[in-house]
Amino acid sequence: MAQMSTVETSGGTRGPALPAWLKSGLLTIVAVLIVMGVWQVAAIAFDVPVWLVPKPSDFMARFVSDFPLLLHHAFETSKTLLMGFALGVLIAVPLAFAITSFGALERGLFPVIVFLNIMPKTVIGPILIVWFGIGPLVAVLIVFLMSFFPVLVDSMSGFRAVDPRLYYITRSMGASPAQTFFRIRLPASMDHIFAGMKIGVVKAVEGVIIAEFIASSAGLGYLIMRASGFMDMTLMFSGLIMAALVALVFNSGMSIAEVVLMPWARRSQ
Repeated sequence: MAQMSTVETSGGTRGPALPAWLKSGLLTIVAVLIVMGVWQVAAIAFDVPVWLVPKPSDFMARFVSDFPLLLHHAFETSKTLLMGFALGVLIAVPLAFAITSFGALERGLFPVIVFLNIMPKTVIGPILIVWFGIGPLVAVLIVFLMSFFPVLVDSMSGFRAVDPRLYYITRSMGASPAQTFFRIRLPASMDHIFAGMKIGVVKAVEGVIIAEFIASSAGLGYLIMRASGFMDMTLMFSGLIMAALVALVFNSGMSIAEVVLMPWARRSQ
């Protein structure tokens, strides 16, 4: 059975040490509470109007009272985010493998991908609306475009990082190309791939909010935009908090997937 680590001092053993993830979570909560407290005091001291910058007590109360509405739009945002990000990963990783395996693809295709990534997504959004109309498909495509490039670049770095001498060893042992890929090349690249996915999921959250601003009738971005039309600042801030929670859930999901799919990294730590 796994034993909890203990903190030893000059006077003896002081007790079990807190896990690193719990320490990090507690420090984050303390930091957020401090910021909220300073914000609350400053808003009261300077008598800042609610329509300009609401106090934390104002938008947190609205967050609780409108939680069912926020949860509904968070679910719509999460669906779009999941579909767009999954599409980005499923295309980016195989494409990265193909580009690093064939030099002609890297010389011909990669510059085109870089050019498309440079184009602002707020410019691409109206073009997609003309092509596909306002709906979830446009939002999914924008999320895909936002998350695709980070995953692609880091996956390419991972596939290049494998020592090529390993291929000669596996070939001499009679391994097929598929066996070499799944047993050597892909596991060795997973660290870089997950690094790209962690960046990609952050960009995906940014992309889904932008997409819902311009091409959606549901979701947190749509809710925030609608609230801004009525100058409902407490609802806008409540939507921002819910969007941050959605991003936190997806980022935590990436960390859990990394631990599950890369058990050797956990053992080495």
